Amino acid sequence: MLLPEVLQEEARAFLGDALNEALVARAPGRVEILGNHTDYNGGSVLAGTIMYFVWTIGVPSYSDKVDILSTRFEEETSFHPGSLAPTNTNQWSDYVQGIYWAIQRRRHTPVPIRAVVHGNIPLGAGLSSSAALEVSMVNLVLELSGISLPAKAKAMLAFEAERLYCSVSCGIMDQFTSQLCKSESVLAIQCASMQTQDIPFPEDLSLLIVDTGVSRAAADALNQRRTECRTALSQLQDKGWDKRNLSQIAPRELSDVESVLDGVLLKRVRHIVMENERVRRGIRALEQGDLETLGNLLYESHESSRNLYDVSHPNLDLLVEILKHQKGVIGSRLTGAGFGGSVLAVVEREHVSDVKKHVSEKYLRESGIEPQIIESTIPGGVIVSKYQ
Repeated sequence: MLLPEVLQEEARAFLGDALNEALVARAPGRVEILGNHTDYNGGSVLAGTIMYFVWTIGVPSYSDKVDILSTRFEEETSFHPGSLAPTNTNQWSDYVQGIYWAIQRRRHTPVPIRAVVHGNIPLGAGLSSSAALEVSMVNLVLELSGISLPAKAKAMLAFEAERLYCSVSCGIMDQFTSQLCKSESVLAIQCASMQTQDIPFPEDLSLLIVDTGVSRAAADALNQRRTECRTALSQLQDKGWDKRNLSQIAPRELSDVESVLDGVLLKRVRHIVMENERVRRGIRALEQGDLETLGNLLYESHESSRNLYDVSHPNLDLLVEILKHQKGVIGSRLTGAGFGGSVLAVVEREHVSDVKKHVSEKYLRESGIEPQIIESTIPGGVIVSKYQ
């Protein structure tokens, strides 16, 4: 595993001679292909990992404290694992503490570690830098502690650190994708049952992630959307609907939903129901090599996220419109929570260079912002190895 030079330098200084006994966990960011805001509604998602990562390199501590240095934030955090309580401050150190809290909540005893964390996933771009930190950390801590768990159980610990300890109303997609995704495949997740399926991704396609340059502060709005969905479900249940989550509503039932809900709540339900249908159709399109249908589904997803779930942003809409007119672009949509962040485009690999050039020029001209554009294949999920 190749390690960034800054990580190796900081690790040598922070860990000293113990570096020779260290382990490294590398967890990737993720991009959501289809399934916008369906995961916390018990629905289906389709996602893949990207060639940007969080690395954690560490050793068991010689004290009863956990000591973690972040190269990105140029900060060190220290804490005693036995004195943790959930928080909602959303500092990077909270996610680290959340991992220890989640492991102990499951009646395991993780050893204190001393470690250095480094990442190159753009922050605030909707690419799950927080989940990559959690997945990297949970795999390293478990390995150093000699605790063997199934991959999905590790992903759930990472999820619980964010959802229960850090009080972020996320679903399981981010952590499951970073943990479980296979190389050159996208991961289909049925979030209520936690069933997963690997779907091969065409070798001649690339993922382009275009950062709007508009940093998102999504936590409050994400919590609001989750509350709206819970309210909609509760009102349906009060009227006798036997549904455990909104994703159990079939498209053919939407006309009946209109007799119970209206306004914002009806819009939210329409989006969730039809987005789940788009995930199902997207899986089938990939399996059949039907790229035209896949592209149309991406555009439909963006329109629904904008018009029904109200999580888009003018700069996201601008980028999707620019990408739609570029040769070689199969489809495009906002990815992640929305409210800023990034747009995903599925692009024929032979046209990637031209697409990047034209999109960068046109977006800069129309928005005044030079976009950061990531080209990626799908590297697979987390890796743990001995430091070399």
